[in-house]
Amino acid sequence: METENIEQAIRKILSEELGNQTSTTGSAAAGSNGIFSTVNEAIAATKAAQIDYADQPISVRNKVIEAIREGFRPYIQEMAERIHEETGMGTVSAKVAKLNNALYNTPGTEILQPEAETGDGGLVMYEYAPFGVIGAVGPSTNPSETVIANAIMMLAGGNTLFFGAHPGAKDITRWTIEKLNEFVAKETGLHNLVVSLEKPSIESVQEVMKHPDVAMLSITGGPAVVHQALISGKKAVGAGAGNPPAMVDATANVALAARNIVDSAAFDNNILCTAEKEVIVEAPVKDELIKLMQAEGAILITDSADIDKLTKMTIGPKGDPDRKFVGKDATFILDEAGIRYTGKPTLIILEAAKDHPLVTTEMLMPILPIVTCPTFDAVLATATEVEGGLHHTASIHSENLPHINKAAHRLNTSIFVVNGPTYCGTGVATNGAHSGASALTIATPTGEGTATSKTYTRRRRLNSPEGFSLRTWEA
Repeated sequence: METENIEQAIRKILSEELGNQTSTTGSAAAGSNGIFSTVNEAIAATKAAQIDYADQPISVRNKVIEAIREGFRPYIQEMAERIHEETGMGTVSAKVAKLNNALYNTPGTEILQPEAETGDGGLVMYEYAPFGVIGAVGPSTNPSETVIANAIMMLAGGNTLFFGAHPGAKDITRWTIEKLNEFVAKETGLHNLVVSLEKPSIESVQEVMKHPDVAMLSITGGPAVVHQALISGKKAVGAGAGNPPAMVDATANVALAARNIVDSAAFDNNILCTAEKEVIVEAPVKDELIKLMQAEGAILITDSADIDKLTKMTIGPKGDPDRKFVGKDATFILDEAGIRYTGKPTLIILEAAKDHPLVTTEMLMPILPIVTCPTFDAVLATATEVEGGLHHTASIHSENLPHINKAAHRLNTSIFVVNGPTYCGTGVATNGAHSGASALTIATPTGEGTATSKTYTRRRRLNSPEGFSLRTWEA
């Protein structure tokens, strides 16, 4: 009975995360550019495609990835606008940058080079082989970006994938998958490398997780859906929640820190899971930091009644951020709270204690609380506490190398950014060009960290005792 109650609770949370639509079955024409009416039809089609695809040379995988990159190139602005229109979150300019990042900074087959060891004992070689069909679930915060990045990583490894769309972004997700299949088919003649459903639902996600022909899972979403994947019995890559602190110590270049923090926390209205969710600052530079953050476009809220109003308005009765305000503009939130402002602030800042709900909650909106501590050790201890052991993302602004080293070690996060905006940890930079490989799936709960093509492959070993070596020869 207890197990049944746990499953019912998970199902309830999943329904809230993924929407309450019911699954549908029917005899609609199957396989229109990868879109099917049932899970069984979709997985059967992509399994058949994977068996053929796995036998293709690496040059074909590269051709598939190039078709995706070149095919979407003319559509980036349109996609960004469609994502914004359907989800109502973030900004179009940020989505353009994220789409560019997913398309052109996601590593492909080039990082799947074989490894070899030779010596008197012969040859040992390791190569990266496909798992098969991968079941993926994406968020509404990065719908097309996750489809594209997942497809490039998984297809590079010789896999195919079923992609479960978030109901809050089902239209743009379907459009993206249909276009992707269109581009790939035109250039290679291959079909159904990426598949999905006409109508996404919680039931379909659960069916995919249990399907015998799905070899592994890759889940980008809330804690409940990640947990469901982890108890599925399949290998799972889980990208979970985060609450990234930005630390600023007394040695920091405060002007640079203010610019980076405001720019990054306001980027796409803070819906990135890597975005700064709270600032922990050492007391000697607190006033200067706040002043300079205001100069960079943040608005400081000092009235306790206004802060209480913001808190009650944006955090729901269950302690979660109210979806009405997730990813919305700072001006929208201010207007709804009846707080006056001038100009067009991009970020709302306020001072708070470390146990304030706005500090301890992953808000996913442009509200950034600032916690002041007397020493660096207190800054680090507070940052560790409010990060909550999620080990997701953290950043530090400091010119003190031991402070940087100690913080990176102590927080032990998948992404750690030094003297920069945290979005650079995902590969995004202010001009849309890369500052490192794209990282849209940050698998902290399951330990893979920033996912790449290698994440979605099996590392296979070949031994040949009489193997090849240029360094030695024994007749």
